[in-house]
Amino acid sequence: MALTDYQAADHAGRMDPVAQPGKRVMQYHIVVGESTPQAGGMCRHMDMLAEGLADEFHQVHVWSPSATNLGCESANVDIHKTLGNLSPRYLRHTGRMLNAFPLPRRLLVYWVPHAYGYNSMNLAFCLWLWFRSAWRKDRVELMVQECFLSFTRRSWRQSAVAVVHRVMTMVVLRAADQVWLALSGYEGRLKPFALGRRVSFGWLPVPSTVEVVHDPARVSKIRADMAPKGFLIGHFGTFGWPIADLLENIVPPLLRGTDAAMVLLGTGGAEFRERLLVRHPDLAPRLYATGYLDDTALSCFLSACDVMVQPYPDGLTARRSSALAPMAHGRPVVTNASPITEPLWRESGAVVFAPATGAGFLNAVRSLRLNPAEYQRVSAAASETYGDYFEPAQMVKIIRGDAPPVHA
Repeated sequence: MALTDYQAADHAGRMDPVAQPGKRVMQYHIVVGESTPQAGGMCRHMDMLAEGLADEFHQVHVWSPSATNLGCESANVDIHKTLGNLSPRYLRHTGRMLNAFPLPRRLLVYWVPHAYGYNSMNLAFCLWLWFRSAWRKDRVELMVQECFLSFTRRSWRQSAVAVVHRVMTMVVLRAADQVWLALSGYEGRLKPFALGRRVSFGWLPVPSTVEVVHDPARVSKIRADMAPKGFLIGHFGTFGWPIADLLENIVPPLLRGTDAAMVLLGTGGAEFRERLLVRHPDLAPRLYATGYLDDTALSCFLSACDVMVQPYPDGLTARRSSALAPMAHGRPVVTNASPITEPLWRESGAVVFAPATGAGFLNAVRSLRLNPAEYQRVSAAASETYGDYFEPAQMVKIIRGDAPPVHA
């Protein structure tokens, strides 16, 4: 629920009315930026974290810009849209409101440079965090979803922004006591910018944003409509470059080499199908596209698929929510690896790796279809691995300190 400034000040010192006797109540202050394409599922992740912490009888306050829409429904989550447009004036105002809350104040900052305005170069926000840590004694914890832009010869503007991003990184690492990483590999990229300061780094697996819905009747209808031969292949994504380029080389041999049907799930799927059929019109009877789906419908389509094919230009990583969503539904995922792919995936056997070619994916899908025992093993490993590492409850336990940081 959103509070006015006066309500927020009144609420600052109150104990949560639903807290159990003898249960220690802690306050969490989640700082979130603007919802942008680069920020991915930021708002949904923050909803999960806030509601998960609130479910454990903690007080949770979310501080956001005025344009950011969060869907928290818990009565124990207070939303303060005081960051406005993230200018220094709004930062000072939010700081005064934070000062009304008692120490210790724990600030969980969802860090994506693009989410804090000013063309992703909001150095003032970084300095504000440093001030909160150094002078107001707040404990600042970064939850890093993205590090910084890369340098490129193709665009001097991007390279200029990349320089500013690295300065911003040095400042926020100066402010942070703890850095939570969406990818464990980020530690090597970030650590040099701590400039020798001792900062604790830990992996915080990010969950799928698609909740599993159990609707057997709807799932059966999807399969009956799309997969008369009894086998349905799926792909979930946004069909942007360069994944679309990989799919163009994988989908035709995959369908021609089997009697299966395939469904393209997500925004951009219909346009991708049309482009593909211009070159391969014979695929039309067995290639479907749904376009945008709400979470309930998407969950049912994921459950209806027998296998998901998810190629990535940089290989599978723990940040690929388009692979995590099928795993949460117990769907075997055929994908490809790269040097940045975490050892977790091979050690758990939760996915099937194949060369990112049409023949590679075709052979992997055929193998799963012809080997029911292996199919069941991969399906079970996908569900188990998701539950052990990526369930929202696991994220909440790590933040609360009730579970040790995990290793990828």
